[in-house]
Amino acid sequence: MNPDAERTRGEVELRKLLPNLLTAGALCAGVASMHYALRLGTDPQALAKAIACIGVSFVLDGLDGRLARLLRATSRFGERFDSIADFVAFGAAPAFLLYQWQLKGLAVGGADTIGLFVAATYALCAAIRLARFAAQARKKKLGAPVARFFQGMPAPGASGAVLVPPMLELSSLQVTAPPWATAVYTLVIACLMVSKVPMISVKHIRISRRLIVPLMLFVGVLVIAGSRDTWLTLAVLSSAYLLSMPVAVAQRRAAAAKEASEAAALSGGAPPGVGRQSVRR
Repeated sequence: MNPDAERTRGEVELRKLLPNLLTAGALCAGVASMHYALRLGTDPQALAKAIACIGVSFVLDGLDGRLARLLRATSRFGERFDSIADFVAFGAAPAFLLYQWQLKGLAVGGADTIGLFVAATYALCAAIRLARFAAQARKKKLGAPVARFFQGMPAPGASGAVLVPPMLELSSLQVTAPPWATAVYTLVIACLMVSKVPMISVKHIRISRRLIVPLMLFVGVLVIAGSRDTWLTLAVLSSAYLLSMPVAVAQRRAAAAKEASEAAALSGGAPPGVGRQSVRR
């Protein structure tokens, strides 16, 4: 027996741990967000810290999958761990934050039934969405590329969208939405998570070469805007992703029509004037 193999049997390469370490960081940031949410009313910076922790989870969640594919360290354990971390950071943490911020004020007969129902509904829809995503991932090959469109709003995007009301309150506009409006808005985002409405996957957006310079200028403007009013800039970006839904629907229909046309051509149902030889090519 090879002594080196025997000595390293209980060891794991660090590169294989790095994606899971980022996932663990995302989960802990979600827990930290709930910690700061408990301090609302006693710490004037608690709301900003709670949202910032979810933002940290968002960044780490975007990095762990890419790092796993880059290092060829994808695993079934990593996929499941990522789903659990996503639920904590983008399901439980936003629901708890919104409840502590406004929803617990929605009381009927002295009981905070409505606010609790709204928060629980958001968390439940996030769990259902992530469970559905995990079930679909099991049918795919490990490390397979992400689809061009998401089915329903992804949990990270939903967490950013649902936190637009508290971000607007923190911004220079200092707009405070009524609790009932926050409740209705939260339920809408929750329904979008479990819906079948297509949403754009940012990972598959392609930019024309002619738009590279304007895009760089736009990013520069975003950085300047973010330095002047971070919360308003984040609220606008989150709202922009939510408002991109009609674009995703139109693109998904166009893609489906193109796939149907190609399938018909390959099966011999090519349009008039198109020979089978040209179809084969």
